[in-house]
Amino acid sequence: MSDEMKEAAKTEEKAMSEETKTEPKKVDSKKEKKENEEISKLQNELAEMTKKFETAEKNFEAADKNAEDWKNKYYEAYADMSNVRKQIQKESDDFKKYAVEKFVKDIIPALDSFDYALKKEQSDPALQKYLEGFLMINNKFLDAFKAHDIQVIQAQKGEEYDPNLMEAFSSIDGEEDNKVVDVFLKGYKLHDHLLRPCGVIISKKAEVQPTEDKKDTVESDKKDEK
Repeated sequence: MSDEMKEAAKTEEKAMSEETKTEPKKVDSKKEKKENEEISKLQNELAEMTKKFETAEKNFEAADKNAEDWKNKYYEAYADMSNVRKQIQKESDDFKKYAVEKFVKDIIPALDSFDYALKKEQSDPALQKYLEGFLMINNKFLDAFKAHDIQVIQAQKGEEYDPNLMEAFSSIDGEEDNKVVDVFLKGYKLHDHLLRPCGVIISKKAEVQPTEDKKDTVESDKKDEK
């Protein structure tokens, strides 16, 4: 072979060798690009999933808070309903308990008339029979009162005046203050409601008036002080 042909062969061989060396590099570059794209895609998907997870977590926290709020509102509503139910029950019980209050107040004056009549002594046998009948009717009323828990307040002479159960219509001089001297009206009480206080007369301790000698002594002492 001539030198020119040898040189051409060497040049072609060198070119083929360089082409062979560069081809793998091109293949590696494509592979790397593809891998980078896959990695980028996975990173984007991971970021998207992280974002969705954070959003779901916030929604869950909000839902949990809302559930707690609704639970508290339920307990409050339940407590309110329970209180309303108790109040309605109490009002219903009180209505039944004191339903006869007005009726009893209307009956009391009739019982006062019986009391006035029974206090008077009668020598006439015919009138005495009437009084016995009045007493029987009066006792019937009192038995009915007792059955409905209506108490008769009967103050006793000499006992301490109780303003919660008694009403003093007048007072007279006595040795002690606030003692029952006379009773002229019975009192009545329905359960814990006072329908009418017991009408009484109470005592008031009389003021001791100084005698003439004491007056002179007091006036003399005043002059000496001056």
